[in-house]
Amino acid sequence: MDEIKLSDDVIEQIKDFEYGKLTEEQESLTDKLITDKELKERYKNYGLCKKCKQPNTYNYYCRSCNSQYFKQNFNNWTSGNHDVDEFIQKVQLKARHAVYTIEWIEYDKFEDVEYLAKGGFGTTFKAVWKDGCIEDWDENNQLIIRGETKKVALKCLHNSQDITADFLKEVESNVTVYNTGCIVRCFGITKDPKTNNFMIVMELKNGGLRQHLNNNFISLNWDHKLYSLFDIAIGLQDIHDKGLIHQDFHCGNILSNFDQGTFITDLGLCQPANVKSSQNSNKKIYGVLPYVAPEVLRGKEYTQASDIYGYGIIAYEICTGFPPYYDIAHDEFLTMKICNGLRPKSNYRIPQLIFDIINQCWDADPLKRPNASELRELIFRLVRDIHLKKVDSVIYGQVKEADEINKKLSFSSPLISTGTISYTTNPQAVYTSRLLDFKNLPEPKNADNNDDLLGIEYSDSLKMDFTKLNIKSENENN
Repeated sequence: MDEIKLSDDVIEQIKDFEYGKLTEEQESLTDKLITDKELKERYKNYGLCKKCKQPNTYNYYCRSCNSQYFKQNFNNWTSGNHDVDEFIQKVQLKARHAVYTIEWIEYDKFEDVEYLAKGGFGTTFKAVWKDGCIEDWDENNQLIIRGETKKVALKCLHNSQDITADFLKEVESNVTVYNTGCIVRCFGITKDPKTNNFMIVMELKNGGLRQHLNNNFISLNWDHKLYSLFDIAIGLQDIHDKGLIHQDFHCGNILSNFDQGTFITDLGLCQPANVKSSQNSNKKIYGVLPYVAPEVLRGKEYTQASDIYGYGIIAYEICTGFPPYYDIAHDEFLTMKICNGLRPKSNYRIPQLIFDIINQCWDADPLKRPNASELRELIFRLVRDIHLKKVDSVIYGQVKEADEINKKLSFSSPLISTGTISYTTNPQAVYTSRLLDFKNLPEPKNADNNDDLLGIEYSDSLKMDFTKLNIKSENENN
């Protein structure tokens, strides 16, 4: 279908208007002349393109002109795979701004390629992109604007020599949900000439959230923690607002620039919220056990509420510093306890208003969990009061009380001197996504008393005594 455009007559009447400062008379005339809702919003928000005079799709960005620029370049590159080429071209033609497009990037455009990490579905490398990414559009000269050389992550999916729909779906999900900057941006696709594996080119962040908590938790105040929770809530809302589910929402898929932002990544399992397993060829449950909602463990559909459950576990992890159930086996016994209402527990004090939100997120009944929009608003109110130092607010008083209690937990001197958390991870505690196949699990419920579910082998983990935090970590990777 051809794109709807303004007629020459309409353009002639509005071309000299200052689109951001329309008078009442100009506003009335614009409403009368531009009947298409999208065109009207684009004109009022972004004005007219200097070249084609059609409404921009973003600040100083015209999709119509840019699509022509990309089309002219289609014959100058190829991935060697028709599906990949077609996919990249489609994204470029639909992009409403430079940051929403992707490119085919030849592998020789990268230097200093180094192994970074391995996850459940792929291996990640870091590299320097010599050309730098597309950052903007010069509407005067009709040229794309690139930044300087850029550090990037190259994510290689296992066995991707023959490109799969799942690979392209992950790229598409990243492009679709990228909005507020709380999702890791995807720049394009490349291919390793040695292995012939396709790779997703993405933003490189300073490290994983788990690494950040391990190294810096002692120095993090509640302002820092709440901002991390807020960033994640924003990113999750970006995903849910597009009608998608993350489906693999755990701490390992949260990256951090430490004091400069927290970001969601790895949308490989992301899918539309209205797709049922009967419509999806992959009916198996993959995930990291402690973060998977109990109804999903029992075989029910993933939903956006399932992501909210994972958010609750991540939030608790940010607030207390420790991975959930880190020193017990992630096995069927733990799965049954979770369905019976078991949740992570420690002596570390969390301000009650924050804990109330966490408790809502991991409610056994998905219908009682907040949605992403509500979650974002709940966290925002707390962030605002803490950041503005509203001493008369409830959360400010609770934070002060929590800090005083936590100081009395007698952190050991090694922790004070190094600022890091030390803990021993059970060899059967698995924090990468894997197949979860448990049978005959009980109907999920909330526990009246979390302590009642704690067997002897569970009590040390779930009722952590913070006076014993000088235990040496035996598994830094987890």
